[in-house]
Amino acid sequence: MLRLTVWHRTFAAAMTLAAGIFWQPVCLGSAQAAPVSVELDPNQRFQTMHGWEVTLNLADNPHAPAWAEFHEEAIERAVNGIGINRVRLEIRSGAETDSDWNARFISGEISHDQWKPHRYPVRNDNDDPTVINWDGFSFAELDWTVEEHLLPLIAMAEARGEKLWVNICYVSFHDRREAHNDPDEYAEFVLATYLHLNEKYGIVPDSWEVILEPDLKPDMWTGKMIGEAIVATAPRLQAAGFEPAFIVPSVENMRNAVPYMKDIEKVPGAMDHVIEFSYHRYKGVSERNLREIADLAGKHEIGTSMLEFWFGRANSDILYDDLMLANNVAWQGRALMGLFNPPRKDDPNARLRVRRDIRHNRQYFRDVRRGATRLLATSNDASKATPVAFQNTDGSVTVILRVSEATRIRLNALPEGDYRTYYVADNRYRELPEARPVDEAGSMEIYMPGAGLITVTSHGQ
Repeated sequence: MLRLTVWHRTFAAAMTLAAGIFWQPVCLGSAQAAPVSVELDPNQRFQTMHGWEVTLNLADNPHAPAWAEFHEEAIERAVNGIGINRVRLEIRSGAETDSDWNARFISGEISHDQWKPHRYPVRNDNDDPTVINWDGFSFAELDWTVEEHLLPLIAMAEARGEKLWVNICYVSFHDRREAHNDPDEYAEFVLATYLHLNEKYGIVPDSWEVILEPDLKPDMWTGKMIGEAIVATAPRLQAAGFEPAFIVPSVENMRNAVPYMKDIEKVPGAMDHVIEFSYHRYKGVSERNLREIADLAGKHEIGTSMLEFWFGRANSDILYDDLMLANNVAWQGRALMGLFNPPRKDDPNARLRVRRDIRHNRQYFRDVRRGATRLLATSNDASKATPVAFQNTDGSVTVILRVSEATRIRLNALPEGDYRTYYVADNRYRELPEARPVDEAGSMEIYMPGAGLITVTSHGQ
């Protein structure tokens, strides 16, 4: 049987560890406790992943954003180091306007504070929702975000042989009722945005998030309004050659997710092009609500997605629950530049550092790729090691284990191949220097030196 190397807690090993990673084969004697046994069952499959999402940032000062000096490094590390493969590109309702507020802000003529009141109010392009008056739209903010963030991310993903999922999200945190509350006018706005992105950049969104946090204020969108907007928009997109794919309802309060969806499904035809049942985690969080979201999504045979819980609150325990209880296919815990602690301005040698929550979450992100399907994985001692397993489209398998203490683990029923191992144990990251094959029985034994997350994967081998 293949013996994997483990950390020695001897004085000599400690001295070696000071210089770097130290591995030495060791015979795990029979006097030690038996390893935790983890079994994979590839015949029992669950959700298929759409991607690991971040929101694309807009700077307070477009000409001198605070993160400008490390922007390129952040783009590269987000894709290649962390595993981000999906983005939320926001479009504000105020892009439908004949005013020059957006252009003046992007050009630097006015400040963020001067521009802020003009982000959401709509000035209708004309009285006919079937005819787009292009002079009545200002895409300056959208274009800045595409050119600053989206195009470099697309190129970085393509360089590693992947396609970045572009989820465009409509945002309108606005009190007044306005043109976009009319389904046909909303459909015109969506179509104008698709046409603009396609004609100027060759970008066709993979999905459209109908409205961000419709429950944030009492007088915002209802489920019925969302359903009617979808029914009006889908045929307009299809007539222009685009495939409709909607994400709803993206509520701030998880408790509102199911009621909103039930109102949406009452609108005839509204669910025909919905691909994700989305929610945020700022309020109303409970295991019951997660399971009800999963059940209703299952009824419609669509995925679920947790698409916002910012500022470091979306940790790996929350990610686990969203994957296992709600069957998430997409997940977002940060905006793009929030993935990193920025270097201190007074330290010329400072580096971009991945934030603590991201160090743990990337144990899932890096080697569970778009199209991966979750497999059944069980542990004979979940108090010590709890597994989540996925099979990627190339046949590779990734197993992530939540471990409560230093533990030996035996993985069984792994497909043949070489497997890399990396972990965060007691908040220290280590990646083992070489991949190792499974034994003839499809098993391998690993050692986790402390509490944390350990990932075993054949992806990329």
